[in-house]
Amino acid sequence: MEKRLLIVDDEPRITDSFKVIFESRGYRVQTASNGYDAIEVFKQHPFKVVLSDIRMDEMDGIALMHALKQIDTFVQVIFLTGYATIENAANALKQNNAFEYLEKPVNNMNDLCETIDQAKDRYDHEKYQVIQKEKNEKGFAIFKDIFDSMDAAVYVADMQTHELLYANKKLAKALGYDDPLTFEGRKCWQVIQKNQTGPCSFCTNKRLLHPDGTPGASYEWDFCNTLNHRWYTIVDKAIEWYDKRVVRLETAFDITEKKEHEKLFREFEKAIETSKKFESISTLAGGVAHDFNNTLSTVIGNINLAQLSCADNETQKYLKVAEKGIMQAKEISSKLITFAKGGKPVKTKTDIIKLIQQILEKRLDSEEVTYSFESDPIPCYFYADQGQLKMAIENILQNSIESMDGSGRIDVSVKYLEPPQKNPRISIDISDSGCGISREHIDMVFNPYFTTKPFDSRKSKGLGLSIAWSIISRHGGNIHIESTVKKGTTARISLPVFKENGIEKKVEKNHEHQFDAVLDINSVRILVMDDDELILDVISQLLKRLRYEVILALNGNQAMEIFKTAKACEKKIDIALLDYDIKNGLGGIATMEQLIKTDPYIKGILVTGHSDNSEIKRYQDYGFSDMLAKPFSIKQLDQKIQNLMA
Repeated sequence: MEKRLLIVDDEPRITDSFKVIFESRGYRVQTASNGYDAIEVFKQHPFKVVLSDIRMDEMDGIALMHALKQIDTFVQVIFLTGYATIENAANALKQNNAFEYLEKPVNNMNDLCETIDQAKDRYDHEKYQVIQKEKNEKGFAIFKDIFDSMDAAVYVADMQTHELLYANKKLAKALGYDDPLTFEGRKCWQVIQKNQTGPCSFCTNKRLLHPDGTPGASYEWDFCNTLNHRWYTIVDKAIEWYDKRVVRLETAFDITEKKEHEKLFREFEKAIETSKKFESISTLAGGVAHDFNNTLSTVIGNINLAQLSCADNETQKYLKVAEKGIMQAKEISSKLITFAKGGKPVKTKTDIIKLIQQILEKRLDSEEVTYSFESDPIPCYFYADQGQLKMAIENILQNSIESMDGSGRIDVSVKYLEPPQKNPRISIDISDSGCGISREHIDMVFNPYFTTKPFDSRKSKGLGLSIAWSIISRHGGNIHIESTVKKGTTARISLPVFKENGIEKKVEKNHEHQFDAVLDINSVRILVMDDDELILDVISQLLKRLRYEVILALNGNQAMEIFKTAKACEKKIDIALLDYDIKNGLGGIATMEQLIKTDPYIKGILVTGHSDNSEIKRYQDYGFSDMLAKPFSIKQLDQKIQNLMA
């Protein structure tokens, strides 16, 4: 690589002699006799190193150095000076960033050449550092734009000091700041977490580095932020920052909705599992109760015969106790039957407020407990089997009384709920000040014969809550338990009610028969057609969870056969839920046209994954009553069906 050198001195003999010496050593040398000439030469042919005298007429070496650095910031100046100006040269080196100073005359040319080479290396190094920094900053500016456009919270922190070096707008917004610059320079643990007095115990810094301190693999984890209480999937990575520091880059994706959906799905699965379990137990309980009653009939019959045959008072006393025990066993059997079958609720128009007041007065007035009751006005019809509902509420009250050892407080409230786009419901809350239920047991309280009461306790250990669950479930409702140990328990019963507009008209037309058609969702028979067996299975489970009767078909031809068979057997299908696009066989529109020919009153819902299709937008032209776009929720599906059946 060519070595170039500019020599500036107002003594020609010095510049000439240096020119000869340096050219003999491979340098390409240019000279100037004063500062102004040197500047002109430098402008035409930039140099990395300049060898200059300090004391010169017109412009001294220090002024020349300042002028040259205006042209090229990185230029390295070596001063040559006589004894009288050594102090000036030293000051220039110290104050003005000169590279070096040497005394005249120069006795060792090798040392001078080595100094020039070092100056050239310094020029290259400083320029490289600045260029790299500018390049990194320019690259970071691009990344900053990218980070700000991401749907994720991003920040960069020093792994030694925990100082925040960068944060994007998403993070600032998530933490309640308008501008991310607000907290740059502060510690990450001060800004991002709550009530931290030092680095977080869960800090991932150590996971991100190799033993030698170099960046390692990324680390992914889920965390609920202590400031905004939202869930994030976090990806941490150690990277080299533009200033060569090793820093932690953290990218946090908000998964709060996902977590909520997962929770709802787990609850949904749990509800299905509970329903399946109760169905299985109900079948068993019904069979056991039947056999049990047969056995009880034999036993009590023989006890009665013994009573008639024996005149001994002592024996009669024992037989009387045995008879009483059999009658108690009969009550248990009756409860098993109620739990197992219970009979379809015979629903009549019910004043729920009056019913609950009567239950409370009859059940609690004789107990050593205080109670309160409050209610919203109920602007809707409420239909229920009063006997069954009374049993369910009494069973829950009994549990509350026993949990308080006979004394305490019970608060009962009835609220009317009518959220937007949802069917109205009433919520009955029964709260006690009892011992409470532990978290590990709360999921088991509806299991038949589950109890935390001592085995020698005289308190009931029967089917109370199981029967309550069964009754409320048959009324289209559910029970949710909330409890805190040593503080008490709340049982929340949720039941559907029906708006007055429309329901009266149904009742007037056909009295109880027509009313049952509206209320009893078990009588709604739905034909579902889809050529994807997985989707078919999912829709089937959703509908069954909603307690509709479901018939499945993989294509239009199969659907038509099922439909005709059902009609011939007088098992009318009420609603057809038809997929638009069927690969093998008739699709949704063609199938609906065929179904209407067989039954003009069939109600159809067109299901599709591409609702922008112009043909689909005109679904009503083909006889469909509504359209449902995939993917859809269980609430949307239920709402569509409820609207059609209203």
